[in-house]
Amino acid sequence: MALPGREADVRRVIDLIAETPPLPGQVRLVRIDGEIGIGKSAVLGSALARVIPSSADPDAGTGPRVFVAHGDRLHAEAPLAAPRTMIEEILAAPLEELLDGATPSVLGARCASALGGSPAPVVIAVDDAHWLDPASERFLVALMQTPMLAPLTVVTAHRPGRSPAALVDVARGRGALHDRVALAPLPDDIIGEMAGALTPPQRSAVVEAARGNPLFARATIAGFQRHPAATRADEVLELADGTHSAVLRAATADDMATLDAQTRGVLEAIAVIGPDVDLETLVEVEGLDDVAVTAAARELVDRGLLSGSVHERLHPVLRVAVYRNMSTSRRAQLHRRAAHAAGAELFERADHLARVVSDITDEETEVLTRAASVAIGIEPETVVDWLGGLDPSQHTRRSRVLHARAQLLTGRAADAISGLEEMVSADPGAVEGRIVLANVLRIMGDVDEARALLAIAEESIDAVLLREYVDILAMLDGRTPERLLSRLETLPGALNRVVAAVYRTMDLLSVGDVRHARVSFRAVAEWARVVSGDELETVLHAAACAVWAAYMLDEFETGARLAERGLRRAHRIGQVDVLANFATGLSFCHASLGLLDEADAAGERAVADARRYGPAELESMALAGLMVAAQGRADLELLRERFERLEAAPLPAFGWWRRAVLTTRTRVSAMIGRPTPCPELLGGPRDAMASLRYADAAAVAAALGQGETATALIDEGLEIAREQESRGQEAMVLTCHAEILLRSGDPLAAGNLFRTARDTFDRLEMRLQYGRAHHGLAQAEALLRSRSEQLTVLTAREREIAELVAAGLRNRQIAERLVVSPRTPEQHIRNIMKKLGVSSREAIVQIVGGGRSSAG
Repeated sequence: MALPGREADVRRVIDLIAETPPLPGQVRLVRIDGEIGIGKSAVLGSALARVIPSSADPDAGTGPRVFVAHGDRLHAEAPLAAPRTMIEEILAAPLEELLDGATPSVLGARCASALGGSPAPVVIAVDDAHWLDPASERFLVALMQTPMLAPLTVVTAHRPGRSPAALVDVARGRGALHDRVALAPLPDDIIGEMAGALTPPQRSAVVEAARGNPLFARATIAGFQRHPAATRADEVLELADGTHSAVLRAATADDMATLDAQTRGVLEAIAVIGPDVDLETLVEVEGLDDVAVTAAARELVDRGLLSGSVHERLHPVLRVAVYRNMSTSRRAQLHRRAAHAAGAELFERADHLARVVSDITDEETEVLTRAASVAIGIEPETVVDWLGGLDPSQHTRRSRVLHARAQLLTGRAADAISGLEEMVSADPGAVEGRIVLANVLRIMGDVDEARALLAIAEESIDAVLLREYVDILAMLDGRTPERLLSRLETLPGALNRVVAAVYRTMDLLSVGDVRHARVSFRAVAEWARVVSGDELETVLHAAACAVWAAYMLDEFETGARLAERGLRRAHRIGQVDVLANFATGLSFCHASLGLLDEADAAGERAVADARRYGPAELESMALAGLMVAAQGRADLELLRERFERLEAAPLPAFGWWRRAVLTTRTRVSAMIGRPTPCPELLGGPRDAMASLRYADAAAVAAALGQGETATALIDEGLEIAREQESRGQEAMVLTCHAEILLRSGDPLAAGNLFRTARDTFDRLEMRLQYGRAHHGLAQAEALLRSRSEQLTVLTAREREIAELVAAGLRNRQIAERLVVSPRTPEQHIRNIMKKLGVSSREAIVQIVGGGRSSAG
């Protein structure tokens, strides 16, 4: 039942969530706000109790489907703590199992899809929404963003000014109905009624002290009941300079002192277990039978310390007060019992154990580690909290690595390095720790130290160590020693042969041997289609390398799928050093597939990851990917803006990336009217991307008016592409040549090249380049049509003479052909140039040639 004086507020909430629900597919956000203790949870709980159909009432009807989530100040660390019950009910699986293959946002979308198939209204109530954990907020945002057939109402109860901003933003973005129920202080007469059993002076003191706050009124009333002779509030409460929260905590301590041991124990157990406490768990944790627990709970309700509502057991302020008033040993005892309760899930167990880490067992450390391995990609801050309290002697190799990865994810790189160095020094056999440390040092710029850490792989037969050493050599030296690849292939397991194939493919591409690289990559592409997530996360560096190999071999779909999966797994296990690499590769692949929005999203993500986690040089590579995507939008201002961002970023040291950034920058400089030559592009190795570098250099030369140089560079680029049997790059060079010809006024030749290139792009599903060639062809054909129309202004004799000029005849030859005086063709040609608006015989040739083509 709601508090006295709140019936109108309760009716208002009921009306919004049940009696006037939104239309099918529509969203409504209802915000209930008010100061601490004002009755937000009581109003919400009372409204829900009347809305939810009673299973005991056959006439109750079906009503809306209602789900309740609780923000929790004391148990806010565990990911998705608030909507856990809701998620498990809708998706019928334990949360930890669901998170093994999905992010909170994905789970939100899946829950929306599961709920949205029925037209029955859905109500999601979030109490204490100001204490939502970040993962829970992301879950709710995704759920609200996903279209549903059912009308959806989200109700949040929170303190003023502390509503979940992300939920408000998504509601506004969806054009949701938006209502606010602001709870004002209760009138004095209602507060007086609450204190009706007290003497008149005491009632007056309650009204004055409470100032309309029902929870504060209850605390004051309880104080007078403990001290019946008192007449002033300061005699029963510590009011001096006290906030409501401080006063309530002090009053709760006084209340607890008057409880018998059994009732106080039940109250303490409720405070430790949390808002979703049930009778079975309470019985198990407190060690009493259900009769004793029920009797104690009844006493707590009678004393005003516990609510009778199933939606609000213990007010959050009172809960904190009870928790803090317990002794340290008592809290530890209850947390340990709660962690081992029969119904406790993995995250719940970890959250309880993290509060007693000083004396947990090896088995309990393993529970924390298992929970951390699931939570790290969702809430790394939680993992830092869970594992950060462990003593070095309590850590395992796995827990140390997880702790270090969580520290990296949360911006504590120095702490991560320090812990890993200590680990490797004390335990040289800790391979995973050594690998993580090496990769962290690499992204921090300490490449020599990183190489030295993994150099023990030179003589090792440890496949994991050797794979990582191969990767770091590929990144630092640009090539991988064949002896190491051969040794890797001889080690047991097909995975080692696949990794060797990845790096061998890249080695072949580095010398321009595209034909053999395609052969080598076949096994990699097949593996990428069938690899399990668990196996993928053991070779993420090689997988990132495979994404780039796929891109260079025009297998963009393969590259994009592998990059997306690699990103998910890297996030899941907290492997930050590959995030920017995967996201950059994904941006390039998406751009080539014509998925420009997706390319932009991946590129911006890569920039952010490179800045936050490193390596820093990948920022410019990611910016190059964004510039590639911008070229497909025909937006010159966007291209200029991204060009300036790329110019301001440092060039990568790694050869492949450096050349990719330079050639992209060179190409776009010509497109935006700032052609800038880059001699370095022509001095590099003839790798698999060399032909494009020659084409980009040709574009700049043409823009600078160096026609012969541009032609020579185009010829060189075509020769390289054909030698390497790279059909996609050959078509890209032809497209560049066509664009140069079109700008120089030869639409006929340009159109033929555009058409040839477009057919190749179509076969290879290079959608970005297909659009580029198609657009160029349309421009060429439009120019040809325009020139054909120009010829209609000429007389028959002028058209005849123009045809002879186009055929290469001089004035005297034309006069002889037409049997006219030598001066007659000269006069006609002057008239022709005036009518066509040109100033040279060459321009006449171009127009007549175009007119012939159009007429044909």
